[in-house]
Amino acid sequence: MALPSFDNGWREGQSVKPRILVLEIKDKDRPDDKALGWVLVEREETYRRDPRDGTIYEASIRLSYQRITAKFSHRDGGKGRFDGSYSRHFNAVSLTSTSMSKGAVFLDLPGLDGQRIGTYLMNEIVQWVQQWPETTVNSIELLAGQAHGDNKSRRNWFYEQFGLVFDYTDPEHREGRSRPMLAGALVKVETWKQNITEHRMLDYLAAVLYAEERATSELQARDRACAQLIAEQRRAEARPVRWALRRLYIHYASTVLAGLVLTALVGMAWIKMA
Repeated sequence: MALPSFDNGWREGQSVKPRILVLEIKDKDRPDDKALGWVLVEREETYRRDPRDGTIYEASIRLSYQRITAKFSHRDGGKGRFDGSYSRHFNAVSLTSTSMSKGAVFLDLPGLDGQRIGTYLMNEIVQWVQQWPETTVNSIELLAGQAHGDNKSRRNWFYEQFGLVFDYTDPEHREGRSRPMLAGALVKVETWKQNITEHRMLDYLAAVLYAEERATSELQARDRACAQLIAEQRRAEARPVRWALRRLYIHYASTVLAGLVLTALVGMAWIKMA
């Protein structure tokens, strides 16, 4: 029997991603290098239906993320969430909130900044709200205090790549509000696929266990080799002359044997020629 959180589910007759996925994050500038880190993502979706006809009148999605580290830490950072929602009453969707209220997007993953993780999460929200293509996308407001310097340009482009168009209130584009648009006009962005790979939780755990078993096997082999070297050293210290003669025999035995065989062959050939 499948595990609901780890395997694909079904919604409206279509297959959907597992509730829990593990993201393998590589450097976007060096995607062939080893992974920079691993991030756990949990998807929570809620749907409220009209009891009269079963149609959806409210829905929400929450993508909670947390970095996987070798050593657990209680310090803040390395986790957060992205939210989205739908309301039939308002005929609208939100890209930043589980309700029709204002929301915000913050990515808190120290050491993994700029690696398209935010793009991955927002793209999941965008695809989810496009279930209702004729709804209006709630306006997103950008504030001056949300970003500074180069972060401002990255912040603005983060939203603009999904098709949002902003009316900025200042020449530096520090503040602005997105124009009205339909959810169906949002743009799906898949640049994250260049350096981010989705893994099922069971596949990730299996790989971790395999790596541990392999490391344990290699460690045991090294322990056996060390034990053999120690035993050999003790034999040499106990009987150094006998140990030296034995090593000479082992080293030259094959050479002596080959010489004897060659001598025998030459002798046989000489006898036949005589």
